[in-house]
Amino acid sequence: MQDQEVKKKIDSFFNIYFDTFQEKARLTNIGLANFSLGRPNNFYFAIDRKKTHFIFSSDFAGSLQEVIYVDLREQQGETFPTQEVAVFFRSQKGFSNWRGFSIDTEDLDKKTEEVAKKLAEEHVQQEFQELIKKHQPLFISVEQLEKFLKNSSEDEFTQILLIPLLRHIGFLTAEAKGHRDKSLEFGQDIQRMKLQIPTGHYLYFSAQVKKGNIGSSSSQKNFQDNINHILNQTAAQLEWEMPDIETNSVAKPDHILLIVSGDITESAKQFIFKHDLFKRKRVLLWEKETIIRLCQEKGLPEQVQKIILEFNKKLQ
Repeated sequence: MQDQEVKKKIDSFFNIYFDTFQEKARLTNIGLANFSLGRPNNFYFAIDRKKTHFIFSSDFAGSLQEVIYVDLREQQGETFPTQEVAVFFRSQKGFSNWRGFSIDTEDLDKKTEEVAKKLAEEHVQQEFQELIKKHQPLFISVEQLEKFLKNSSEDEFTQILLIPLLRHIGFLTAEAKGHRDKSLEFGQDIQRMKLQIPTGHYLYFSAQVKKGNIGSSSSQKNFQDNINHILNQTAAQLEWEMPDIETNSVAKPDHILLIVSGDITESAKQFIFKHDLFKRKRVLLWEKETIIRLCQEKGLPEQVQKIILEFNKKLQ
């Protein structure tokens, strides 16, 4: 952007907004780092004929901030949606997660401080409410969770609890794909699960989900056949390519979560522990105890807990 005067106005407005945002965020009893502007960000500003757009992203952000200004006033069209402006910056810089807002450009010239402070206060309250809902401590009892795990179907277990829990604890995406083969009778798949590590790269996961227990067969032959069947499916799942539309690429899972709503018996665990997939940490086990512990430690979205309560009430 060549217009230095406009850059100064944008900087002045956003500095007031930023300072007010952090001041108000600190007044909450939630750590500042939980808020979008409480951690390192890169900043992208654009001005068109009517609006000024403020986009910021913590993806790839470090101690040295990247600040970019773009002048869109010579482009066709009076104004552009904030989402469209964000897509433009995303295509250039590669970030996935972002926050942003737009103001009337005329507000850069009048009542700058008033508008910036009011907007920052509103955004802090909005994020505060989102955080409260997202990080809602567990208010339902362990007994209620156990009742749901025992009585829910495989689809209910996956859709009502697992998908929200996976996203809640940090997976950016998680999608249930249904049975690979109905005749195999081994649970659902959850695909396109990914975690972003501090370098900006992603780790990809997939999950196999089973209702009930693993390893409870009375016959030793059936027991071994069942476990081998599960591990063979897991090995095949590691070779599946999952599309990642955000990075325009495909990726194979780095790890598979083997998730059961019941228990994995000790003998089944010992059998799995000896398998090469487990030794290479390609397979990670989740059972009822793990799920309940995660819910206790991380909480669950409020709406999920309410749905579980309603589900259990219908069983009475």
